[in-house]
Amino acid sequence: MNETKIILMIDDETDFLSTTQFLLESAHFKVITASTPEDGLRKATLNPDLILLDINMPGMDGLTLCKRLKEDKSTCHIPIIMLTLNNSTLEKVAAFDFGVADYVGKQFPFEEMLVRIQAALRDRSHLNSGESGEIKNKKISDLRELIEKADLQILFQPIVSLQTGLPMGYEALARGPKGTFFENPADLFVFASDVNMLNELDSLSRNLSIKKAKFLKKGDVLFLNVDPGITNTSDFKNLEFLKGSDITPGQICIEITERTFVKHFAVLTMNLKEMRARGVRVAIDDVGEGYSSLNAIAELKPDFIKMDISIIRDMDKDNVKQNLVRLVAGLAKNINSRLIGEGIETKEECDTLKSLGVDYGQGYFFMKPFSVGD
Repeated sequence: MNETKIILMIDDETDFLSTTQFLLESAHFKVITASTPEDGLRKATLNPDLILLDINMPGMDGLTLCKRLKEDKSTCHIPIIMLTLNNSTLEKVAAFDFGVADYVGKQFPFEEMLVRIQAALRDRSHLNSGESGEIKNKKISDLRELIEKADLQILFQPIVSLQTGLPMGYEALARGPKGTFFENPADLFVFASDVNMLNELDSLSRNLSIKKAKFLKKGDVLFLNVDPGITNTSDFKNLEFLKGSDITPGQICIEITERTFVKHFAVLTMNLKEMRARGVRVAIDDVGEGYSSLNAIAELKPDFIKMDISIIRDMDKDNVKQNLVRLVAGLAKNINSRLIGEGIETKEECDTLKSLGVDYGQGYFFMKPFSVGD
């Protein structure tokens, strides 16, 4: 089975962004979008397979952003295709000097853009296969050692009631050792999946999260990020990770991540059914990035819906984003789900979400992720 490729689109033209996203998703890609260069920089750390980058944007232009992505060791390996309405030879020279994979005019037929995307992805695949020697073996060895020594950082970030300002729960976040390739969680979990070590890593992350979550009060909810593929294992379904702790199943919320593209929702729903009967709750993460998240809501009917940071950012100034939140809020009400706004950084974002009926919030406006002792 071919792995679904992830494409990050960075473009300030919302019409072009939404249309191209629809066409790419129709071609079986998973698409992450960013409408500002700053948001693009943040989402590039999610380790997409390819970046489509508009060359003309207000503030930081595409060439400057491309240069920053290529200078950053965590994103320099990602192929970039520049998009433009112009046909400037100077722009092309500058783009290729920065190491872009291709340069595509927005007026090109989608079929041609698709061919160029597929070519860039093939080139990356050949390049990655060249790492399968000493470098990749070293990473595999380091990951095995990380798992054996349980060398993971576990951080917690509160999820706060927008009505009372009090935490209702905490999301557990896993990070690799500082200063290593695995410090970035996207690199850590994607690589573990690529080398068939995701089960061990996910299990370690959950066990450490439970061990360190002794600060939870009765009634607090612990949100645990889980790859959908893990939900079919007997240890997971039997809640083995809760044994020996004071945390009850009713305090656990399984947060379904999109590190793996979910296709078989019926299987996932069946895997979670017994756990939900014991009181475990379910959240869908990153809603607002694309069709797959909305499909997940319809199929899974989660207890919590987490609105992606791309929707939350500057939403107090954006009527389109506010209308989208209203739409999801209506859907959430119909299935008795609660909304959580992710990545809240300003009072204005918080107040707008509250006025739209969003129940909870998470982000630096309330508190940065924190660590606790054993």
